[in-house]
Amino acid sequence: MKRLIYFGLLAGGINIIGWLVLDLIFQGDEFDFSMGETLGYTAMLIALSAVFFGIKSYRDKELQGTITFKNAFMKGLIIVLIASLIYVVGWEIYYPSFEADIGEKYANHLMQELQSQGLSASEIAAERANMDVWMEKYQNPLYRIPITFTEIFPVGLIVTLISALILKRK
Repeated sequence: MKRLIYFGLLAGGINIIGWLVLDLIFQGDEFDFSMGETLGYTAMLIALSAVFFGIKSYRDKELQGTITFKNAFMKGLIIVLIASLIYVVGWEIYYPSFEADIGEKYANHLMQELQSQGLSASEIAAERANMDVWMEKYQNPLYRIPITFTEIFPVGLIVTLISALILKRK
């Protein structure tokens, strides 16, 4: 179990450090939301490679080289849950300290996108109203935490599924 916790902490830590470093290197002062999404998911995939290595390590060192798909999937799920929790805690620390205005930045970005698509002023105003409601909700950690969790967890499930398929060995 220590091995799984280690790989979960490793994946979560790498992900947090990854998106911080990528944000600093590629974003600078002017945040590019389209690039930010790509960078964020790239950091997640790099970090979640720890799922593969965690399952492999567990299989090779604890189970003498054999593991069923179900067991591999369950071990990977533990790693992903830990990594996801680390990701959420990291965002909850980072967001209020450094990105408290990200909702406003994103709203402005979205409004520019809608204008460039040729939407009418009333359609843009309606979208802005929706965005304002969302930003208000996002200030509540009970709303924000599940959203943050669902950014990484589904990606982790896919990585776990693929890793379990590759690493199963009877």
